[in-house]
Amino acid sequence: MHPVTSELLHLASVALALPVTDPQPLGGSDRSEVLRCRTPTGSVVVKRYPAGDAARRAWAREVAGLRTLAHTPDLLAADDEHRVVVMSDLGDGPTLAALLLGEDPRRAWDGALDWVGALADALGRSHGTTETFAAALGDVPDDPTSAAARAGARRLQDDVLGLDADPVLDAELDLLETLDHRNPASDVVSPTDTCPDNAIRTPDGWRFLDLEGATVHHVAYDAAYAAMPFSTCWCVFDPPPGFTDRLLDRFTTALAPHLPDAVREPGWTLAVDRACAAWILAMTGWLIDGADEDRPRVGPPGVPSPSYRQLLTTRWRWGAVRLRATLPGVAGLLGAAAAWADEEWGESAAPVGPYRAFARDE
Repeated sequence: MHPVTSELLHLASVALALPVTDPQPLGGSDRSEVLRCRTPTGSVVVKRYPAGDAARRAWAREVAGLRTLAHTPDLLAADDEHRVVVMSDLGDGPTLAALLLGEDPRRAWDGALDWVGALADALGRSHGTTETFAAALGDVPDDPTSAAARAGARRLQDDVLGLDADPVLDAELDLLETLDHRNPASDVVSPTDTCPDNAIRTPDGWRFLDLEGATVHHVAYDAAYAAMPFSTCWCVFDPPPGFTDRLLDRFTTALAPHLPDAVREPGWTLAVDRACAAWILAMTGWLIDGADEDRPRVGPPGVPSPSYRQLLTTRWRWGAVRLRATLPGVAGLLGAAAAWADEEWGESAAPVGPYRAFARDE
């Protein structure tokens, strides 16, 4: 056994007060090491973050999220000094990404609807626990999405398109900031990275993984994952007609008993559109360099994935249409970006096509 793995088993055993053995790597990333292990009482998952301030913040977010959020693994033990967390093992059920990229359209459709209902319920149940989350974390991270959105808009406006200042756009970017004002009627604890590959279907329903970005924010940021769909994810393809409308309806219905004031119209639709705009512009800033280099895939190896150019252009085209009535300045910027991409990137920015599960329905 590798000495690093042996050390991690020892740390997990001490934290759990049970022997932890038989490690099986579950992938992980450069941000963490993840093992499935055995104990005398069953299987557990052990996760360790590396040294460094960023890793410690991610570890703290994950532990605070596991302590606060429903529909997540059970937190069994945590070692603050060594940044180790031991949680329940959710098994080998499919992720939502696996269903969407599979062969069964009914399983994909039903799975997505159940997924979004579970997500809304988890967020809704966190309402009123934001102070508990902040106490567990030490402080709520100050990393507003609207700031990343403003940076992405400026990059697109100034560096890519070379456009003059637009007072309408400037005013709308100010509106996006209102989502990041703390509001007990709409704030929730969120995993943040609620992508299709970060949810696993268990016999007890969907469970959400990888809470290293957990934070407190306006619930519309999570609703945008239903409307777009999957705001910050690599698993972005063309959904079938009506798919995102039904996802957003299910999300809203499941959330309403917990946050009735947040989902009242017309404010709810405006908030969701602003969240969608914020994610698109933020992603633009995060991905534009990769698109400029024409990186061929956003997703992990071995699965279908759009290229950086395809993902950004898909988002720009969608936002130019979806946001026309509520955020015309943002919609105009995204429409100009999509036209620029068609001209400058050509076929490398071609439409991504349908999710594999729905390809035969097209």
